[in-house]
Amino acid sequence: YRMKLLSMLQAISLVSAMSSTKFVTNKMCPYAQKAWIALEVSGADYNMEEVSLYGAGGKPKWFLKLNPAGTVPVLVNKDDVVPDSELILDYIEKGSLGIGNNLKGDEVKLSNAWRRTIKERVAPIGKRAVLGGGRYELVELLKEIDNDVKGPFLCGETACVADCAAFPFIWRINDEFGLDECPKLQNW
Repeated sequence: YRMKLLSMLQAISLVSAMSSTKFVTNKMCPYAQKAWIALEVSGADYNMEEVSLYGAGGKPKWFLKLNPAGTVPVLVNKDDVVPDSELILDYIEKGSLGIGNNLKGDEVKLSNAWRRTIKERVAPIGKRAVLGGGRYELVELLKEIDNDVKGPFLCGETACVADCAAFPFIWRINDEFGLDECPKLQNW
């Protein structure tokens, strides 16, 4: 039994090491988390390398060569270097990792609208609320977008990049304030 388990773990390790896709991240960053979730949902093979966001030694030189801005996440796929979570979501959505887009017609527009709402409204208003101001504004926004949830997932019957983009932020908001007035978001 032990030998069989060891053999399976070695095979998994070998497959993981063979991936030409590298995801450089910090697991605590919500922007990096949305790209990480999208990689998982897509089923893409990748290797993860975590870097510290802060620290005495700063970020490693090899990382700053990939992204001089020093922000996470960064996706490296063959010769492509994608240094931003939104760009990584676009990259995954357009099938650049060999996984196709599962959205059709109006669902693509809806996904893009959700992503804009999360990026331009939910994330900044949520941050303000967590820091002590704007809680009423956040609750009103959440009640508004609650009506836009189309099914078990934000855009319908299957998870898409909009769900990946939203999850880290909605999860934090739920953890901090709850979603009592937003039944669809709560069920999502």
